[in-house]
Amino acid sequence: MKKLVLLLLFSLTACGTTTTPPKALPVTEKTTLEEGTPYMIGEINRTNLLTYEHSQWFQKEYDFFKLNPSWVAEMKPLAHGLTYTLFLGTWCEDSQREVPGMLKILDALDVQAGDMTLYAMDEDKTTPQYFEEGLDIINIPTLIFYKDGKEMNRIVEFPVESLYKDMGKILKNEAYQHAYFDVANP
Repeated sequence: MKKLVLLLLFSLTACGTTTTPPKALPVTEKTTLEEGTPYMIGEINRTNLLTYEHSQWFQKEYDFFKLNPSWVAEMKPLAHGLTYTLFLGTWCEDSQREVPGMLKILDALDVQAGDMTLYAMDEDKTTPQYFEEGLDIINIPTLIFYKDGKEMNRIVEFPVESLYKDMGKILKNEAYQHAYFDVANP
């Protein structure tokens, strides 16, 4: 009986706990050359996107993006065991359009924060710490899928067909070429 009471108390306590989101990472701020708009550069996390005063676009677009539950159910097993790296620009219209949907899909696939790395880039597509070095980042956003530390494929700037179709091909390890494949791989 004592074990049952302890188990019940533990269950109630565990159910009542909430996880606090990670703190925003410290980032460098720059301003765009033409408009003078501030933006972040360096490694960031989701909290940076949610709290940075110049990224109000993120939550609005994230909420607007509609999930396809049957696609998510089919792809979820394929997404586990992979890691993801996303290069973006908080100043970049393409990133503002595509990143919220990319992250909403990855969230629906139960990709954990520890399996995803986000880097905010400047207008020259660089970071102060050179996180992009050797990765051939030609346009942003660039979402790179890794399996066992090796790149499987990537989506560059925008999907060729749709986020669902492109990500599905990559997760299924089917033939896929991003929009700039011929430019990046002559």
